[in-house]
Amino acid sequence: MKRNPAERSNLFFAWVDACAGWRKIAPLAAIVAVALVGARVALAAPALTVKMSDTPPKFMPGKATIKVGQSVQWVNNAATLHSVDADPSMVQSPKDVVLPPGAKPFDSGFMSPSASFEYTFTVPGVYKYTCVPHEKDGMMGEIDVTK
Repeated sequence: MKRNPAERSNLFFAWVDACAGWRKIAPLAAIVAVALVGARVALAAPALTVKMSDTPPKFMPGKATIKVGQSVQWVNNAATLHSVDADPSMVQSPKDVVLPPGAKPFDSGFMSPSASFEYTFTVPGVYKYTCVPHEKDGMMGEIDVTK
């Protein structure tokens, strides 16, 4: 829509006035935004960190208990590839994976050294998982999720 110069000028000044009002509350808005981001970061921290080793290949800890809604972070602090697999279709022996009824399978994919993977558990029960590259070596883990 075409406007004459006087209308454009009025719109410009209305916009400037609106911005001036925003500048008065901008410091407060910035403080609130920082507080919310900080709260989200604090809430997002995993309840448990599981490390992966090479010699022997294992998850540390091998078994742990958390509550529904909490997350676990797996960290490959080893020198070789690892994975976190709780998906029977992805492992060599499907009996190595146990999921509670209603739980969805998860798979980290291959994790290079220093990589991490995080999963939030939403269904209570026992989760048994493995590392596909070291499944035959017995690299298994268990997370018990309580209500």
